[in-house]
Amino acid sequence: MDLGLHTRIMRIADLMATSVDKEIVIMNLAKNNYVALDDIGRHIWDILKKPCRIDELCQQLSREYKVDLEQVTADVLPFLNELQDEGLVCVADEV
Repeated sequence: MDLGLHTRIMRIADLMATSVDKEIVIMNLAKNNYVALDDIGRHIWDILKKPCRIDELCQQLSREYKVDLEQVTADVLPFLNELQDEGLVCVADEV
């Protein structure tokens, strides 16, 4: 299911993760793989500890990084869909 701007998502709670410099490496034992996130991806990961609407996440990132909201949304939506495909985030209402 593709995520939309009004979708509330959160990270999967029981995943193993470790910091490596400014990045984070997340292990998903259910899929037998790992994903490394850069510092911005790590910041998004930290925000998603609690359920968050995607449009609100994009607005927050736009303010924090002083980047156009449309550009943030264009970058963040595919990233979050990728995290969902990897089994790292889920729709909060389905938890």
